[in-house]
Amino acid sequence: MNEPQHPLAPLIQENQFIGWTCHIDFEHATVLTNDDLKAKAKGVPLHCFLLATNFNPKKPDAKAGEIILLRVTGSAPLPQDAELLSRKAEHLKNRELKISSEDSPRNEFQFGGLLCRILGTFFVKDGRLRLGSDIESYATAAELEVYRPTGPALEMIVNYISPERAAAAEAEAQRLGLTTALPAFPIGTVRYSSTDRLHRGEEADTAVFNLNAVDFLSRRTAVFGMTRTGKSNTVKQLVSVVMRASHECHLKIGQIIYDLNGEYANANQQDKGSIAEVFPGDTIRYRMIPTPGFQPILNNFYTQIAEGHHTLRGLIELNRVSRSSDIDAFLAMDFSEPRKEDFENETSFHHQLTRYERKIAAYHAVLARAGFEPPPNFKITFEAGASAKNKVNPVVDPANGLTPLQAQEWFQLARQIQDELVTGTGQNWVEPDTNVLMNMLLQRNDQGAYIAGFRVLQPFKDYHAPDRTTDVCDEIYQHLLAGKIIILDLSVGNPEQRERLSKRIARHILASSMAVFNTGQTPPNIVIYVEEAHNLIGRGEPLTEVWPTIAKEGAKARLATVYATQEVSSIHPNILSNTENIFCAHLNNENEINELSKYYDFRDFSKAIIRAQDVGFGRVKTLSNPFVIPIQVDKFDPERERQRAGK
Repeated sequence: MNEPQHPLAPLIQENQFIGWTCHIDFEHATVLTNDDLKAKAKGVPLHCFLLATNFNPKKPDAKAGEIILLRVTGSAPLPQDAELLSRKAEHLKNRELKISSEDSPRNEFQFGGLLCRILGTFFVKDGRLRLGSDIESYATAAELEVYRPTGPALEMIVNYISPERAAAAEAEAQRLGLTTALPAFPIGTVRYSSTDRLHRGEEADTAVFNLNAVDFLSRRTAVFGMTRTGKSNTVKQLVSVVMRASHECHLKIGQIIYDLNGEYANANQQDKGSIAEVFPGDTIRYRMIPTPGFQPILNNFYTQIAEGHHTLRGLIELNRVSRSSDIDAFLAMDFSEPRKEDFENETSFHHQLTRYERKIAAYHAVLARAGFEPPPNFKITFEAGASAKNKVNPVVDPANGLTPLQAQEWFQLARQIQDELVTGTGQNWVEPDTNVLMNMLLQRNDQGAYIAGFRVLQPFKDYHAPDRTTDVCDEIYQHLLAGKIIILDLSVGNPEQRERLSKRIARHILASSMAVFNTGQTPPNIVIYVEEAHNLIGRGEPLTEVWPTIAKEGAKARLATVYATQEVSSIHPNILSNTENIFCAHLNNENEINELSKYYDFRDFSKAIIRAQDVGFGRVKTLSNPFVIPIQVDKFDPERERQRAGK
């Protein structure tokens, strides 16, 4: 009966031997190699992984072995390099002059040094493979054999998960009510350089990189890269991975995409497919303007009073509408409902509530007069008081409910006899805000001069959703609880309103999930994707704003954030410093690279990230991986994803 294979044995591929270590310390190693060995191993590209060891699985004492994991970071000078360079130059000159030389130093010319960073040590403990993030000791005189892993050995390295991390993932799965840990899914293959003729020349040499779904739940993920370098493709892959994990584990994971360019909600020529097309039954799209196939992202101004007024105020101010004093007063109105605890007695509260309801009724009448479609069978109800009711229209009682047209007529009549109402009752019948609203209805100010009034609101009717019965934030959150993909198509509509609504929805998601957490219950898993994140998550945002708060507090509320941008330096430092997963494609300037180089070991790749512009060629650091891994992200294939989803 064969003995079980040593855990280190699969890492060693004898045909991939490339040389020996000739120098080593706690941080770096110099590897001596030659051209023949490199050619047999199909090249040694910059940033490739190497394994240095004296471990031999064929020897009886193999149990004591360890393997040092290296990354090639450049060439290393050898002591004899200057002499060899001189001799090589002399040899080439003699060849050009056709001078024969009996002493050909060609074999010596083949040798060179590789400078490598030490990434860690593979060893065995309690019968399990371990990877330490450093080396425990080193022998100066040691001549460790060095190999370049490919295929299965390379997959072991890039997909290694520590026993502790695996145990944490299993514990997380148990908390979620799962019987097994969340699965891992292939998302790309290892790629070292833009020129990949040799190290990826055969399928057997490639190594698949798997993404662990658990790494992204309740975590922060950054996707960096210039336009058209695969940034959006990577985000689509992440959405797909989370959805597949949700389906396979029967775990509801809500996802919401802040789509500033409309590329997730709609197919485009470059990407040949959209998330909405791949997961049609699980995707709900929202837009700021009415569009077939989209839900309105806006609220019903008749039912969401304060939100609707806030929207109108922003639109009027942004469009620099010509304003009168009445319009200024309208913009300054507060539609907060009176609270009983703020009043000394029930009578005072009821009096103020009556005045508030009268103001709301007048506001509804103005909306209707401006052409904002009311909900079906909508009634406007308020207490007018016996004296005012008899003087305005004794036939119609507002307490029984008025149609929008009746309400317009009632308040217009009331405005016309305003002086008579005050004189007849001996007191101010209407509060100042309601008086302003009646002025807007009649298009006359207190002095009788003409004002634009309700017509100021007419250009903004498209921002009102008459069929909506609930707050859009509540509706979206309920969809997220059901495990749906929500796409907020923010490519159309007013930019200022877009930003405000984006924050409002994010704030509602955070508050709702934190409320669940604060009751001691388990909040739902939600992943928030922010495309062109520099437009929504500014570096100068106060820490009390919603996005820095989500980055800081979101984990305990099970909120994950995935933000994509081409400007590393534009992201709020509080968010960046709390980011566990980073995907980085091509960036085109050193300022952004320098910012990225502050995190993990991205500094090793700084020059290559600027130089290589291949689409989808990225460097990845995830929670499960202790170091950065260069990969080629798979192209998002809608047809393949449909097959996986069983569509």
